[in-house]
Amino acid sequence: MIRFAALAFALALLPFATARAEEAPTMHTYKSFDGTQISYQELGTGPLVILLHGFTANADLNYFQPGIARKIADAGYHVVAPDLRGHGASPYTAAPEDWPGDAVARDQIALVAHLGEDPYATVGYSMGAISALRWHLLSRNTGRMALGGIGDSAADEFNTDRNTGFRAALMEALAGEDTPGAKGMLARAKATGGTLEGYLGALSARTYTPADLLATFDVPTLILTGDEDLDNGSGPGLAALIPGATYHGLTGTHVGAVVDPELPRAVIAFLDEGRPAE
Repeated sequence: MIRFAALAFALALLPFATARAEEAPTMHTYKSFDGTQISYQELGTGPLVILLHGFTANADLNYFQPGIARKIADAGYHVVAPDLRGHGASPYTAAPEDWPGDAVARDQIALVAHLGEDPYATVGYSMGAISALRWHLLSRNTGRMALGGIGDSAADEFNTDRNTGFRAALMEALAGEDTPGAKGMLARAKATGGTLEGYLGALSARTYTPADLLATFDVPTLILTGDEDLDNGSGPGLAALIPGATYHGLTGTHVGAVVDPELPRAVIAFLDEGRPAE
């Protein structure tokens, strides 16, 4: 529990970059399958690449501030990056037991219907990668997947230990306790526009994709994790569970690997591999 509370605190302290005015994406909204309004940012033209952010983050923090979205767009891709349900500019404060099943994955199915364009690829980090797996399981409509910050423990549908510290930190924050984990969650919510209730619901509704279902995937997949990141198990181990998947190592912890310049380089190379010559 201490490890996850410390991670939540570290997430809140991650430096924020300032995007240049000319890099500003456009903001849009759409209504998802249950009428919930979801916000997304859009940048660039070309094949559609959807970016899914991590737990307690938002699209801006995970992808725009580090320059990842801009680099992918500049490489010739149409970037769409939603704030996932319960996060950032997509508030959803229903009680955890009232969250629809597979809500975040189903939100992406609704996003694709709204855009009227099938995704060329999905890029997910941490919770975004976990959600990308669920989305592909339900839709089988992702051309390629680049998944960062997750390993083979994400294929264990019965192990909830990795969520225990996050849940404890959220409950401490909701109770007004003065703990590092509570302070981290409150700072994160303030910095990203999220809410503690939204985080708790998203955490409680999180669904994992077991190994027997991963074995049915037939989609080019790239797994990326930092050399100090074992928060969700082994990256190479997860790659071994998905037919034909490859692994690419990054430098850093679960949080630090997001800003490793190798992450966008590896993702863009992976995207370009499957793109027909023009």
